[in-house]
Amino acid sequence: MGRPVVVTASLPYALDTTLRRRGTGGVIEVRAGVWRIDVEAPRDLATGRRRRRSRLIYGTRDDAERALEEYGPALSSGTLESARADESRAGVVERMPDVAGPDANGARRDPSPRSEKAPRRSPKTGRSARKSDRLRRPQGTGGVLPVRDGVWRLSTETPRNPETGQRRRVTRVVYGTREDAELALANLKLAASRQRQPVRRADRRSMRAVFDLYLRDAKDGRIELAVKTQVTSKSAANAMCKQRLSDGRLFGEARPDRLMWADIEDLYATMRRSGLGVDWIRRCATVLNRSLEYAKKRDVVDSNPCQEATRPRTTRSKPYSPPPAVVDALTETLRKRSEQIDDPVEAAEAAELSDIVEIVAGTGVRKGELLALLVEDVDLKAQEMHVALAIADGGPGVGLVRKPTKESDWRDVPLIDSVREAFERQLARRHELTGREPRPNEYVFASDPDGTKPIRPDSLSDRLAEARGDSNVTLQDLRHYVATTMLDAGVPYRTVADLLGNSEVTLRLHYDGRTDTGKRDAVKALRRTLG
Repeated sequence: MGRPVVVTASLPYALDTTLRRRGTGGVIEVRAGVWRIDVEAPRDLATGRRRRRSRLIYGTRDDAERALEEYGPALSSGTLESARADESRAGVVERMPDVAGPDANGARRDPSPRSEKAPRRSPKTGRSARKSDRLRRPQGTGGVLPVRDGVWRLSTETPRNPETGQRRRVTRVVYGTREDAELALANLKLAASRQRQPVRRADRRSMRAVFDLYLRDAKDGRIELAVKTQVTSKSAANAMCKQRLSDGRLFGEARPDRLMWADIEDLYATMRRSGLGVDWIRRCATVLNRSLEYAKKRDVVDSNPCQEATRPRTTRSKPYSPPPAVVDALTETLRKRSEQIDDPVEAAEAAELSDIVEIVAGTGVRKGELLALLVEDVDLKAQEMHVALAIADGGPGVGLVRKPTKESDWRDVPLIDSVREAFERQLARRHELTGREPRPNEYVFASDPDGTKPIRPDSLSDRLAEARGDSNVTLQDLRHYVATTMLDAGVPYRTVADLLGNSEVTLRLHYDGRTDTGKRDAVKALRRTLG
């Protein structure tokens, strides 16, 4: 009996290729779509030795098995080698018939010869030395090439441009294991298939360049971002770029294509150690996530590691809603202060501030929305006001802008009698100041006599802080007061949210400071009857 030949193969096909009879050979996977078939020739009568012969097959495993069954006996007997040698000496090269079947992507390979000249073969291995005889990857499939230990070069092609008909080769250098490189290649092929808009090479060099790209496109209008949010995002980007990570690198100088989730969590920890608050760090994390996501769309990075990083947790405090007595005391303080001032201009400004507090406490309108109201937006006969825009500070070089509201939606708010009277007093002051009726396109609360310039939102807050005395109530607290008062009266959440211009989720989390009546009923069940 002949002893069995053990043929090694890569998993998951090792079990069915390890025990084969002598001469039948085996199938070994070289790489995706490439297989090697091995057989042993009969023992040479002169030397008593055996010779192992092998061939490369391109296609699926079934194609390789079929080729082994068909060409195995010929390889074993040496007849196929003799025939190929005769053809090579005659100057004719014929590739193996279409037994190789489809390639790794299912496309049929061309069985016709690539050249009429016989390929040069290595004297050691007997394999073709011509690169064109190797398997060529289909366009767009990409590849992973090792550069050195832990460094890999990725390469793929974009789909054909419908306008120019050309393809673009995209390459990346990644660091890590081969699994990391394969995952990065998958992300790179996905990015290439989406035909993302390329950016300048300078925008890829650092995280500072990524932030500048995001803020520049937001300023130019390519990204829909409110002017106040642009100012906050710029401050957050500057704060993050100044942080020095635990390995000594400045975060603003870090390469975006080498950024990992561990580096981002290190950034959060560094900001915590520097004394920054959790709420500000979470806001910075939002800016970082949006910047990297936009960089991903612009083909600067292939993935967004910020989504895998864990943000620091924040502790939500109970919303403060001033009691009605505190609100009444504030309005009374502002009214008396206006009556005690002798200067007419200062007295008018104090009376204006008192009416502003009265309007906010009766409608829950935001500070910027109130300052953006025009005369035509207030209908005193119908007792309602139309809210659609807000005043915001765009920072240096931009100034005050009149933008859509926070929810980018309009709403009509009914006016109670005290609010209607406050608007009437303000319009009467405008008439007394200019000597004419206010025009429809003038601001109700203006910083100039003509009514063409609105009041700055920050200056209004400073005026209230100076005039309220011992009270700590802000205009935002008055919005909480309006929400709590309406909810206590049994008004549905949806109605209150529509009046305030918020969503129901925001109303429940940040405005409703009441104790749930259901909780009170549950605690009552714990009472014991004393007898």
